[in-house]
Amino acid sequence: MHQKTKDFRFKPVSAFPLCMILFATVVVNLTGCASSSDPAPPTVSFRFAMTDDSRAQGGAAAVTNGVSTTVVAAVANDIVAQNAKQKIDFVLFPGDMVSGYTDTATVGSQLDTWKSTMKPVYDANIAVYTTRGNHEYNDLTTGSSNPADPSRAPYLAKFFDNMLQNGPTTNLAGVSEVGLTYSFTYKNAKFIGFDEYAGRLSTFDNTKFAAGSNKGQMVNPWVINELNSSTAGVNFVMAHEGLWPTKSHPDTLGNDPDSRDVLVHALSAKNGTFLCGHDHMFVRATVKNGSDKVPQLLVGTGGAGNYDYGVFNNYSAGYKGATTYTPLNHFSNSKNPYFGYIIVTVYSDNTWSAEFRGFQFNTWNSATDVSLTPITVLDSFKNADFYQ
Repeated sequence: MHQKTKDFRFKPVSAFPLCMILFATVVVNLTGCASSSDPAPPTVSFRFAMTDDSRAQGGAAAVTNGVSTTVVAAVANDIVAQNAKQKIDFVLFPGDMVSGYTDTATVGSQLDTWKSTMKPVYDANIAVYTTRGNHEYNDLTTGSSNPADPSRAPYLAKFFDNMLQNGPTTNLAGVSEVGLTYSFTYKNAKFIGFDEYAGRLSTFDNTKFAAGSNKGQMVNPWVINELNSSTAGVNFVMAHEGLWPTKSHPDTLGNDPDSRDVLVHALSAKNGTFLCGHDHMFVRATVKNGSDKVPQLLVGTGGAGNYDYGVFNNYSAGYKGATTYTPLNHFSNSKNPYFGYIIVTVYSDNTWSAEFRGFQFNTWNSATDVSLTPITVLDSFKNADFYQ
């Protein structure tokens, strides 16, 4: 409660003894004004942007060579515009950049189209970090291994960066993941991107959810070791498929629940957040296992239409473990899809906040109409919101 003090405003200062002036100063401090001993608020450490799933979908006028170029171009230009207002240090994009599911030469051409559409970002000297999605990998009917792996060579040729030559040299399939799975540290944060496809065996089945299913085939142990050994104050892990199945995309890390639950525990212990796409929508949720709580940001809004959000009952599908999933907000509409991206601001005290910048496309399936509404902030949130 504020103390009432005598109003001195209409009397000359010289009329008051020094002790009265000092008393007034003390009262002001006691009534809520900040003192020099109050801690300084956290400062901005850096920002990054993230979106996913830009493979071709929608009207013919909106896509080019396996890429939803209309939306990708809009997002790229908005990232550059925002960078001029609030510096964005890099962009994350965990897969399904292109339609893929084809031969090496064609998927390579599609990746070139994606990079050329993202040219405004590259020209602004904003780094781009990616991982592969199922459309680049071209998995088989149940998600099993694809020995041909048509995107490996063109993907590595177009996205491999010298600073990312620190991935695992082998996996269960006996294949190197260097350049596909990697980590880097930036200021007070560590980032780990991993490929969920290169380690799959011929027996992999994305209709299985019970403990022991596809064990170890989606998360290389190198990823867990990198996370457990991290000394960064905040950690972000990204991959194409999310931690939890949904009605529109049950094929997720829920197909390898043993690895997923170990990853959730490691993320929780390291102030970690999981970033993904695969489902064509925006969903922010909390994934829990006992006392472990992990924010998941699913941003599958890069241009490939939307699915309608729906719950998948993975308990009846075979999973009997303790991990749970609580969606906090989502934007999805198959008829009038939401597109956009997030900007995450990381602070010096290892907290973060984010905003989902997007727009709703009213005629996405039109062959001719590619008019866009302005990109605006549709949702804003902070990491503390996921631990309520």
